[in-house]
Amino acid sequence: KITKLNILQDREVSEGVRYTEYRTNGKNPIDVHVVSVDRTIPGNAIRIVKGEDQAAGREMLREMSTRYSTKTGNNVLAMVNANFWAAVRNNPIGACVIDGEVVEMTAYKGWTSAFFDVNNRIAIDTFKISGQVRWKGQAYTVSTTNRRVDSTHVVVYNQFGGTNVPFVSAKRVQALFAEAAKDTAYLAMDSTEQALSQETLRQEILRAQREANAEYPMVKIILRYLGTPSVNRDVPCLVVGIDSGTVNMPLRGCILSVPRSTLAAGMPSLNDTMVVSFTTNLDRTVRYMNAVCGTPRLVRKGKAKHEALKEGSTGKRFIRHNLARTALGTDRTGNKLIMVAVRASNSDTRTVGATLDQMAQIMRVLGAHDAMNLDGGGSTGMVVQHDHVFYDGIDPNTRPVSVGLAIVKLSSILRSTY
Repeated sequence: KITKLNILQDREVSEGVRYTEYRTNGKNPIDVHVVSVDRTIPGNAIRIVKGEDQAAGREMLREMSTRYSTKTGNNVLAMVNANFWAAVRNNPIGACVIDGEVVEMTAYKGWTSAFFDVNNRIAIDTFKISGQVRWKGQAYTVSTTNRRVDSTHVVVYNQFGGTNVPFVSAKRVQALFAEAAKDTAYLAMDSTEQALSQETLRQEILRAQREANAEYPMVKIILRYLGTPSVNRDVPCLVVGIDSGTVNMPLRGCILSVPRSTLAAGMPSLNDTMVVSFTTNLDRTVRYMNAVCGTPRLVRKGKAKHEALKEGSTGKRFIRHNLARTALGTDRTGNKLIMVAVRASNSDTRTVGATLDQMAQIMRVLGAHDAMNLDGGGSTGMVVQHDHVFYDGIDPNTRPVSVGLAIVKLSSILRSTY
C-alpha cells in the first residue's frame, strides 16, 4: 500500500502553481509527476484544448500547449492529456466541453466526467448532457454534436466540427488511418487499444461516406451566438442563413442540421431567434464552461477505491497492470486542483507504472478528496512550461492526443471568469 511520497524535485511554476516529482515508498517505486493549482488566485484558470481545434483532431501535448499560448495570449503553465478517443476517427469519448461549446455530448457507459464552472470549480461525477433547440413554440432534441450517426437526428455543429459541414470525407479518413497506424509504437504501453487492420479502414471509409451522404441533403440553419455559449444556460442565436448541401461554419456561431421532415411544422426565417441549450443531469443550476471525461473514479469523498467495474471496465490489463496513468483530483475545499502523470515502467530508473488501486492511493496521499482517471498508457504525458517532464533535453515525438487539460495564467485577470 502506498502511504508515502518522497520528493525528488519541487518548484513554484507561478503564484499558486507548483510542479513536484515524487517517488512512492516500497520495493517497486512509482515515478509520480504532479502539478497543483490554487484556483482562487486571480489569473489562474483551467482551460481545455482540443487537438488541432477539431473534434477529430489530435496533437502532441507540447505543440498543443505552445499553439494555445500563442493563439490566445494565455500562458499555459502545465498540461496533461485528458479524454480517451475513438480509434481512427479520433472523436473524444464522453463529455468534452470547451469554453462553453459542446465538442462531444454523448456519454459512454458509466464513465466519470469532470465539469468546471465559470470560476474553475470542479465537479467530478457521472454527468450526462442533453441538448435542445427551441423556436416559436417548437422544440427539437439535439442527438449529437459535430457528427451525425442517424439520418433522422438533429445535430449541432460548432467551430470544432470543421470548417464546413459535412466535413468528413473518405480522403480525410484515409489520412486519419495513416496517422492511427503510426500509433503502433505506443500500443505496447496501452491497456485499451485494438489492432488496426485494412478491414477497419475499409469499414471506416464506408461509414464516412454514409455520414456525408446522409448529411448532405439536411437543412442547415446557420446561427450566430447572441450570448456566450455555456452549459446549463439558454444561448439565444440569430438565424443568419438557411441552406443545404455543404455549408461553411460561421464565426462565433454554429450550424443546426435538421432533417426536412422535422421542419414540417414550419421553417425559420432569416433574423429569427432560436434558443440553443445544453443541460446536465446533475447540478443544473451551475453554469459550466469546460468538461473532460475519463474512467474510472479513483477517490470518492476521501475514500481511495477505484470504481472500474461499476463504470463498465473489466479488462484485467487496464485494472491490474503497472501502466502509465493520468489522473485529476481536487481537495476537500474544491480550491486546489491536482493533475498527475505516472510514467510507464522504466528499467533505467527502476520504476514501474501504477495499477488502478495504486493510482487511487497516490491521489489520496496527494490530498485528493475526489479524483478520477484519465486516458493513460501511451497517451500519458505532462508538459510544464511547454517542456515534457518525462524527458531530459530535447523532447522526443510523443503520441498525439485528442484533448489537453491545461492550467493557464490568463493574459487579463478580467477574463478569469467568462
